[in-house]
Amino acid sequence: MQAKVYLREWFFNSGIVGFLRILEHNHDNFAQKRENYIEFDLNKLSNFHKYYFKYFFDTYNVANTVNQRIDQSFERIKKYMENTEEKGKQEKAKNEKKHLKELVKKQMDKIKKFDEESYSIILDNYNQIDKIKDIEQIQNLQEIINSIKEQLKVDKIHKRLTMNLFKNILSQKYFGQPSFLNVVKTALTFEEQEEVMYKDYISNIIETNFLREVLEEKYDIQTLKQILDEKIQDERINKEVKQVYNNIIKKYIQKEKDLEAIKKYIEEDVLKTCSMCEEDHNLTGNYSESNFVPLAISSDNMKNFFWNQNAKFPVCDLCKLILFCIPAGITSITKTVKENEQGKVVYKEKELLSFVNYDTDIETLYTTNNSFKKKSLRDKEHENNPYAQLILDIVSQNESISQWQLENIFVVEFEAEYLAYSRMEYFNIKRYVAKFFKSYSDSTLKKMKDYRFKLQIVDYMLKNKDIQKIINERLLEEINKEDRFGYNCYLATKVRAYLRNLKKEDLKDVDDTIKKANNKLTVMYILGKEIYKQLEKDNNENKLDSYIYKMLNCIKGNRKNEFVDTAIRVFWSVGKDVPEILVKNNEEVEWQELGHSFIAGLARNKNEENEEEKSNG
Repeated sequence: MQAKVYLREWFFNSGIVGFLRILEHNHDNFAQKRENYIEFDLNKLSNFHKYYFKYFFDTYNVANTVNQRIDQSFERIKKYMENTEEKGKQEKAKNEKKHLKELVKKQMDKIKKFDEESYSIILDNYNQIDKIKDIEQIQNLQEIINSIKEQLKVDKIHKRLTMNLFKNILSQKYFGQPSFLNVVKTALTFEEQEEVMYKDYISNIIETNFLREVLEEKYDIQTLKQILDEKIQDERINKEVKQVYNNIIKKYIQKEKDLEAIKKYIEEDVLKTCSMCEEDHNLTGNYSESNFVPLAISSDNMKNFFWNQNAKFPVCDLCKLILFCIPAGITSITKTVKENEQGKVVYKEKELLSFVNYDTDIETLYTTNNSFKKKSLRDKEHENNPYAQLILDIVSQNESISQWQLENIFVVEFEAEYLAYSRMEYFNIKRYVAKFFKSYSDSTLKKMKDYRFKLQIVDYMLKNKDIQKIINERLLEEINKEDRFGYNCYLATKVRAYLRNLKKEDLKDVDDTIKKANNKLTVMYILGKEIYKQLEKDNNENKLDSYIYKMLNCIKGNRKNEFVDTAIRVFWSVGKDVPEILVKNNEEVEWQELGHSFIAGLARNKNEENEEEKSNG
């Protein structure tokens, strides 16, 4: 039987993305992506429990991760021992050996609980590490490390360590302790726990399909009894479903009741309507924290939270399986967050979980989140904002994207700990920001040469923060460079002016206003370039720096009159008239924007014109 799973709320959609990622990882893309749903044969799920375990095993492979860290530690020890005459190298080698031992001991203590033989081998090697004193013994250290790594690769060892790791993550952050995540299942082997998942998450989907076939009268009474007898003996079918099959045999078939009576029993007492997908004729369970900890409670234990204490919210097993794939669809990101500790504000790096919900189609949702995941992995090293890169990529790769689509990019961040807390934050692209990306990013952001500066600007835009500060800081940086390039700051100033005008919801002729703002900013930028050229021709361009520093400080301190006085001196120094837009109030632009454009023109060099021509070409 074919199943269709439709896009719904963000958390359900993240489960669909996770389901597709698991299939792709196992090279079995049996689910077809349609416009707003995926479609597949339910019988294809027979191996999904193995696919699920393989996905998370490969994602969190402890042997690979720890062995890589051991190798890195060894290389550092070797490097320090080769240069012990250099100051501090001997102490660094000693500290690195201590770090190596801590790394090994952490895994060794876990292994002791289930494999004494491997533990003893690792312990013997562990005790030899401190005996390595100099570079002549480095080969001995290599042999010690190789022996430890070999033990970590032993099938029983690395399967157990990795399984315990990903089970702990799934349990603490997503599901609590259902099925194989329950601590009582810890002693079971990797393969046995796979079978527990099949029984709890796959079996009922297959059996629902069978019960629907009974309703469709695909079997006569004799054939049905024969199939039911076999199913009752099947260890992979859970006891609740076996009880249904026993009831059919004892209360209906053995009492010679007809197929219509059996169908009535199945329709009225066994199969229900799922509250999540709204599909009829399903085996269901009750939605609770075991389906998704951040958005559920232990409903059976908290009935007083529900109207008339009715805590029933039936969820079919297919939806339950999709929700169980949420961890594979979520992206882990690292952010600096502000926290209060003992009355003091501190900033900490924190790992958060995130998903980008995109109300378009399955393929776009899937590729967008895959791109987001790749960027977040890279950005953990480079400290960039993955959201900023994501938005830039969406706009640049899909020129036909609508403003509505941009406004409906919905980002979720959450963190949770089972039996402790859950926290969620949501944000989407503001309407004026979406209009900017749709109508004005090509003439501004797209022309910027510095990708990091561009990301910083987009980051501020998404957070609804004023970019004036970073323009000022960037211009200060440019002044201190030998190879200056003010054009990026000129473009950034345009971005600020455009956003500020777009933000005025009651402004009717916003496009005309932005055009006027652009003209005024361009005039100031060109005047700045002309002044620079004139001073360069007279070999007096070095005099500009003191003026630029003073003007930037005036902008930072919001001292307009002092800024205008300084700018007038710059114009007079080359015999130029002072433009009216500098001394008069302007509706379309602020004086700080005019100032930044002017300074961007002054902060230039002989190579900048060629770069501008390339950018505008």
